[in-house]
Parts: sequence; structure tokens; C-alpha cells
Amino acid sequence: MVRTIDVAFRFEEVEVGNDYGAAAVIDTLRATTTMIALMERGVLAIRPVASLAEAYAFKEKDPRLLLGGERNNRPPEGFDGGNSPYDWPQERVLQRRLVYTTTNGTAAIDRARAIPRLVLAALTNAEAAFRYLWSLERPVLVVASGTKGQVALEDVLAAGAMAVHWPRESRTDRAEMAAALFLQNQHDIGNAVRQSRHGRELAEMGLGRDLDYAAQLNTTRVVPVLSQDGWIRAVD
Repeated sequence: MVRTIDVAFRFEEVEVGNDYGAAAVIDTLRATTTMIALMERGVLAIRPVASLAEAYAFKEKDPRLLLGGERNNRPPEGFDGGNSPYDWPQERVLQRRLVYTTTNGTAAIDRARAIPRLVLAALTNAEAAFRYLWSLERPVLVVASGTKGQVALEDVLAAGAMAVHWPRESRTDRAEMAAALFLQNQHDIGNAVRQSRHGRELAEMGLGRDLDYAAQLNTTRVVPVLSQDGWIRAVD
């Protein structure tokens, strides 16, 4: 297959029955950034679910599971932690399984799960995610989740941090736009993330350190992959 890259600027743009061979879902603020951090800290597996009802049902079936995620940027009732990397120290998650649901990120995963190989990406693992996807030799769709149905600057920025590694002739116009945004901001990514609409919202809520964490570029080689059984695990 031809190695090409396309970008969906909102997860709602992903169409069922597409011809992509692999996908990377990005929710920089904060779902994929946090799930990558969880994998880095030794969580066994993460089950992404779109609804709170699904999350509570998993917990009822297996009380040993941890519940994580957010609604309105806060942990839902009865959850063990929220959507921040700082909610999940290694001693809490090591060798544990976790069910995760968020407003945008897990909905994006659910929308793209029909694509044969699906990984989680963010600024923190952009180059590692590229290397894994490049090795598959398949057409790739990068899904920038967006926020509340709107394009999110921080997600397109992270998509661009991946797209720049593909040859220009292999990029669609949307991938070229994402790459251009990244190149324009690569020397001050933190400021770009903070100036995004969602970034400003999180800063007003006192979650500035989450923004700083999410704006780190290529700090990990962890690449989470959605398995056929519906659980996300780090690629070997």
C-alpha cells in the first residue's frame, strides 16, 4: 500500500467505510495525552468508552477496574480520577486496568474504531506514533478530535507534529495545513497550546500544569494501540 497521510480536523468528519489502513486519534487536551501517560506508568490496559453508562457498567461487572475521565473537565461522580496526568501516579495504576470516558477523545476513538489499526497520539509521542504508523505501510488518517464539535488548534498542532515526518508528496492538503501550523509554532508550542480556546478554558479552571504537560514534544516512545478485544495496550 501507499504511505499517505490525511487529517480530519474534527472527529465528526470521519466517515464509516473509508479506505484508510490505520488511524491516529489525537485529543491533546487532554484524553490521549493522559492515556499515553497512563501507559507510560505501567497500566495494563485501558478500555475507552463513549458514555458514562458504559463506564459504570464495566465497574459494576468488575469492581477491581479503575474509572477515569471527565465531563465538563471534571471527574464524574464515583470516578477514581479525572482526565489529568497528575491524577494518576504510577503507584495507583501499575498493573491495573482502567475504563476511560471523556467528552471528545473517547468519542473520537469510538468514531474511528472501524479503521483496521488505531493508535493514540499527542504532542508527547508524535514522532513515536509516526514511526509506528510508517512501519505499517498503509494510508493513515490522523483524527484531530476537536472540542464540542469545533476544530481545536491544539489537536491540529499535534497532527502537524506527525504530518511533518511524511514526505510532502504523501500529504493531503489537510495534512499539509496541519504541518504548516506545526512548523509555524514549533519553537513556542506551549504558548500555542495555552492560546487555544480549550487551553484558555483549562487555564481559567486552574489546570495550567496540564497545559504545560500536554505541550511537551516527543517525550515518550509509548504508542498505545486499540486491540481487537476493545482494550488499548502499549505496542511491543
